[in-house]
Amino acid sequence: MVFKTDSYQSVEYAFAKLYQHIQPCLETALVPVFESKGCVLREDIISNNNIPPYSSSHMDGFALKSDDTNHASESKPITLKISNCKSILGIPPSDVLKSGESYRIQTGGYLPNPADAVVPIENVRIVGSDSIEIYSPTKKGSFVYPAGSDIKEGEKVLSKGRVLRAQEMALLAFLNIGMVPIFRKPIIAIIPTGTELTDDVEENKKSKTQKIVNTNGPILSCIIEETGGLPLNFAVTPDKMDVLEKNIKMALIKSDIVITLGGSSVGEHDIVETTINSFGTPGVLVHGVKLDRGRVSGLGVINGKPIFILPGPIQGALNAFIVFVRPLVRKFSGLSQKSDVKIVATITENWQARKKFFNFTKILYVNVSRDEDRFLAKPIIGETQSMSLLIKSNGYVIIPERVTSINSGEKIGVNLLPGFSYIGDSWIC
Repeated sequence: MVFKTDSYQSVEYAFAKLYQHIQPCLETALVPVFESKGCVLREDIISNNNIPPYSSSHMDGFALKSDDTNHASESKPITLKISNCKSILGIPPSDVLKSGESYRIQTGGYLPNPADAVVPIENVRIVGSDSIEIYSPTKKGSFVYPAGSDIKEGEKVLSKGRVLRAQEMALLAFLNIGMVPIFRKPIIAIIPTGTELTDDVEENKKSKTQKIVNTNGPILSCIIEETGGLPLNFAVTPDKMDVLEKNIKMALIKSDIVITLGGSSVGEHDIVETTINSFGTPGVLVHGVKLDRGRVSGLGVINGKPIFILPGPIQGALNAFIVFVRPLVRKFSGLSQKSDVKIVATITENWQARKKFFNFTKILYVNVSRDEDRFLAKPIIGETQSMSLLIKSNGYVIIPERVTSINSGEKIGVNLLPGFSYIGDSWIC
């Protein structure tokens, strides 16, 4: 398939065309609470109890009624009997504290009714085995963590659409929610194509061949996993229509989105497009987009499911993933289609669009570093198949068609992609 310069479609047009033929279905599920990290909540969570459920003590000491200590002083200490009730962590006391009594309590222990204060053990004198002396008044609420002071019963604690982190997962467990209502993570099938590829990283050593190791599949698989999807990795598919057709058919059954890698190039018979179209209409909707790099990318639909034709060279494949696949993964996950986290950085060098593709959407990879209270972004330029370009990069800038240059010192919006954007060993934010 030969692409003419005027046959490329804009990224916006390609996306709009795709959406005319698909209806993203947000499937829901219930998952065990300790498996819910990274999932998107499908409904509001209302607390069904107070946290803490009962008033508890901040200190080891004695729970008491503050009014019983109103007249305590150094010269005239108040004597309170020690109740026979025992404090057991996690179990609310059933006995009622009487006037003139105190209740031995541990840190985190629940207060008996109607105790309203705690006096630390170091602030009392124990008399014999059954009494304490208190030398100053104890204020109501002293060293007490009141029931419902963290979360109150009936309070909305999490909203629909929230991405669950470890702390939200813990909160749900505190609320005794064993199964969490979430949007199911979308499954993205990855089909690497090309007779020249191998999944065996040591094949060239063993047989002295010149195969190319399939690295693009694992790269995208990791990023999909980091960004809320579930990758389904297929073995390398040779350039044979019957094998590719079989794998696409299986991918359509098992996944929500299908990605092919490679097999799409200018000036050659395109086995991927031919195979996709063999499934019937609409098939390939757009093939050839105004994206530098990644212009031989394609978008299609089979049986209502989106299929993306990604180029073989890694930079083009990742670019197409960023502008086409990533927003759809977010959509299928119950999130907005907006991009990932973005920071403002100062570009450190002049950048110029490639003359041949100046009016395309461009993706500029950058290396972001911190300089005191600001971020600096150094442009990283390299060929489309360059792995070292990605190694040196930790962010990217999506540059609109109309923008052809950026001057050193300008402020730019740098996108950060989970699993990609690190400074050293730390997440860039």
